[in-house]
Amino acid sequence: MALYAVDKPLHLTSHDAVEEARKRLNTRRVGHTGTLDPLATGLLLLVSEESTKLVPFLSGEEKEYLAWVSFGATTPTLDAEGPISEEAPVRFDRKDLESVLPSFLEVKEQVPPLFSAIKVGGKRAYEVAREGKALELPPRPARYLEVELLALDPVPTPHPIAPSARGWRLAEKGGRKVELPKPLGPYPTAVIRLVVGPGTYVRAFARDLGERLKTKAFLSGLVRTRIGKVGLERAVKLSELSPEKALPEPDILPFPVVELSHTEARRVLEGVPLPIPALGYVTLVDSRRRLLAIAEGDGFKLKIKRVFRKEV
Repeated sequence: MALYAVDKPLHLTSHDAVEEARKRLNTRRVGHTGTLDPLATGLLLLVSEESTKLVPFLSGEEKEYLAWVSFGATTPTLDAEGPISEEAPVRFDRKDLESVLPSFLEVKEQVPPLFSAIKVGGKRAYEVAREGKALELPPRPARYLEVELLALDPVPTPHPIAPSARGWRLAEKGGRKVELPKPLGPYPTAVIRLVVGPGTYVRAFARDLGERLKTKAFLSGLVRTRIGKVGLERAVKLSELSPEKALPEPDILPFPVVELSHTEARRVLEGVPLPIPALGYVTLVDSRRRLLAIAEGDGFKLKIKRVFRKEV
């Protein structure tokens, strides 16, 4: 079992990160729990070997970001890849910006960016968009849990960041250096902390925020700082990745942990339901806190959903 938190650098695709991890972990069996765009940096959760079976249980976790949103222009990809495709005047102030942010907490659906991996007629949306063909994507479920303005600068500014009791924020002293894509122009830029549900596109958030402020906007930088229980502070550089850097799966999974006796553990490996009165998914571990299985309870017994070990 092996689950890793890595800090993806700028310009690297998630697939590139997986390929590098395969070399450093000496295995082809490596995946991830959710992509990061090449122009985004920060936390990427990688899984290898038997831990690849954890992906369905981790891909629905909420995610936290620090987003740099530039106003007065937009691009076809809605990020700093460019080029600028349209400009518009900026006539709002900080008070106006703060007043529209709470409206995102009520959003239930969002139109995805045209340049996304969503399949349309058997092809990826970004493939259709790059061919210059007309494309209209229907709204998809989206969810904003927290939206907070941290700064409003006259130009994109790579503020250092640091963890706090309320998530990663801009650092007053020291902090972690942030690398932003090359600016596309001297556009006023907000730094916004976001906590979102699965399937929510931050590039689409930038577009929609610009529309609410009667201007154009694009994502000029993005750092993912948390996935579920894992924060960016636990991430290692890809160049430092090794089997010794693995995280304990029971601490990462979003379910209550149930420690089993040796007899119960043996029954789990045989796929036998356990008479434990739990509701919903639970993580089953042995006396050494090794992940055995994930089960689902109906209030009377646990039905084994996925077994991860072959012996105890």
